[in-house]
Amino acid sequence: MNKRVYMFLFFLVISIILWLLIKLRYEYVSTITYKVNLSELPETKVALTSDSLTVTLRVKALGYNLLRYKLFKYYKPLSVSAQGADFVKGNCYVVLSGQLDNFTSQLGTDFTLLEVSPDTLYFHLSDVVQKRVPVKPDLNITYSKQHMQAGSYTVVPKVVKVTGPASIIDTLSCVYTQPLTLEDIYDNINTTIPIKPIKGLSFKPSEVSISIPVEKFTEARVNVPISCINTPYGYEVMLSPKTVSVTCNVAVSKYFALKPDHFSIICDYNDLVMESSGKAIVKLVRYPDFIGNIQIDPRKVDFVIVKKKQ
Repeated sequence: MNKRVYMFLFFLVISIILWLLIKLRYEYVSTITYKVNLSELPETKVALTSDSLTVTLRVKALGYNLLRYKLFKYYKPLSVSAQGADFVKGNCYVVLSGQLDNFTSQLGTDFTLLEVSPDTLYFHLSDVVQKRVPVKPDLNITYSKQHMQAGSYTVVPKVVKVTGPASIIDTLSCVYTQPLTLEDIYDNINTTIPIKPIKGLSFKPSEVSISIPVEKFTEARVNVPISCINTPYGYEVMLSPKTVSVTCNVAVSKYFALKPDHFSIICDYNDLVMESSGKAIVKLVRYPDFIGNIQIDPRKVDFVIVKKKQ
């Protein structure tokens, strides 16, 4: 393009901008939509799905202000008083035409309020209840080489008080923390984690302290006897071998404390009677919290079911 074309485009853009600036100085009538926050609710009640409540306002304003709203929509929600709300068919409602002065004061001088829609705002109230529920940490932790968790973690407090609508709290059996991700850990962990938010609920306290013991580990091996459960009266299960070898990583400080009676290894008679191979699968059902990377050898043992002499 030649120089004349560039000059034409430049003056065209300048003309459009000047035209817009002139137009934006005039007043216009338009509609804007606001989210609504309910205020002055009874202390024992909470509004359900209140975050979805909106009102549409017909306003008169300078073009600058309307353009700013249309482009950014950054205005904070309007507060609607629920004081004196009426009931119909289990729902509450407030007549918004009775709160025009309240809206006008919140809009400020940028807008002149002409009309509110809908005229009536419906919502549902639920009883506010409290419940104490346990906290479950959401942990994703990897340890450095030759280190491991050396016992159960502790959570303080173990339970928190939850306040909110009965319809939500009645279904709540526990709450979770925000995720905690740590890598290459070689020392004890002591930290504070916030409770993961749940819409409509509040927590007291809103965070918990987590402590996790971390130590170097070594490998240990113990021989553990096998027990057979659910064996009916008058019968006996003969196992071969009668013990299995359990190999595991154990925290160094607990190495000499590790004993066979820390473990419970079983086979189930009800599984054996369905097994045609003559091999029983052994199951580890109990072990201490300061070990890891558990391996059992053998995983299957020979068995014979014997009827006892009466």
